[in-house]
Amino acid sequence: MKRHAWMVLVLGLSLAAPGCILTSGQIQINFDLPNFSGNSLTGIDHTTIDLNTESEYKDNKEKLKDLSDLAVLGKFTNNSASPVNVEVWMTTTPSTHLDEASLMADPTRVKLWGPFQVAGSSTKTIDWNASAQLFTTAGKAVLLSEAKGDGNFTLYAVGPAGLAYNFSVSNGALVLVIDVGI
Repeated sequence: MKRHAWMVLVLGLSLAAPGCILTSGQIQINFDLPNFSGNSLTGIDHTTIDLNTESEYKDNKEKLKDLSDLAVLGKFTNNSASPVNVEVWMTTTPSTHLDEASLMADPTRVKLWGPFQVAGSSTKTIDWNASAQLFTTAGKAVLLSEAKGDGNFTLYAVGPAGLAYNFSVSNGALVLVIDVGI
């Protein structure tokens, strides 16, 4: 009987310990991105993300501790015969840049991830594992800051500066896994 009492006591203490399942958790937020393109001659597309439109985020924003994982996913198609290196950038405030030069002149721009190469006239799908390797340290930090701040920013995909490129992205998504305290 004494042995069972000790087991119950140990179980009770472990549930009361900080960091257990009862005091923290994770939420996953998925943003479907519209199909978009990047073309050095005709311009770049963008999409503005407002985390506040997601109920999971709104319900847990005050409890946000960290960004434990994130991914930019999609199917990238190179529409030209030459290989292209694609990068994803963000501005920390909503913006509507139509070309790479104006994006690069924006003082709030941060390189989120990349580059990765797509061979000429081919398609490359970026999955969770591939995306994880492409994120920059600065990109992760600024995305966490945005999640803890106003939650409103804009994403862009561009090719290399000064070179011709033409690519499109379909089935894109931004996925955030956020640590929260309960």
